[in-house]
Amino acid sequence: MCEYAVGNGSHWVAVRSRDTTVGLEAIRGLVAENYPAIARSLLRPLLHLLSLSREACGGDVDKFLIMLVIAIRTTEHEGFAAYSQAQLLSGEIPVFPTLGTNVRSVAESTGTPKETVRRKVSELIEAGWISRAGNELRFTAVAYQDLAGVRVAIEDLAVSNFRVVADLARKRFAGSLEE
Repeated sequence: MCEYAVGNGSHWVAVRSRDTTVGLEAIRGLVAENYPAIARSLLRPLLHLLSLSREACGGDVDKFLIMLVIAIRTTEHEGFAAYSQAQLLSGEIPVFPTLGTNVRSVAESTGTPKETVRRKVSELIEAGWISRAGNELRFTAVAYQDLAGVRVAIEDLAVSNFRVVADLARKRFAGSLEE
């Protein structure tokens, strides 16, 4: 069940629905309508995340994008969610389960030339952040440990964005209850 306020301008109505897409559209509209007022709150944590990511990857944003594609394929594997944070950080699982990706897929996903991805993947393998089994690239515990600060920044970004949007929705919803 999803509860939210729907409308525009000065007319908003509280709605309860099982269809969360309607709620997402209303929230997206609320964010768009209020973007000038909330932009700073959305952009500062994003800049912090990107700066940390670049720093963690030795100034190479493309390496972070490559790691991000591999991390996404890792998190999409049903077995990944079964692990605890402590298990992932401990190194107990040296190479994480994955749905798999390869250099070509990473290049296509990021819009980076295949040769550039191949070269950077080699560097990431040498650093211990990626493991290769055949053509399959896999995220490692070393990367998970070394990128802990970036992961925390991702978590902070999620919390910050949630707070901004929740505050907007609460203000809008409170206004619709008073009408």
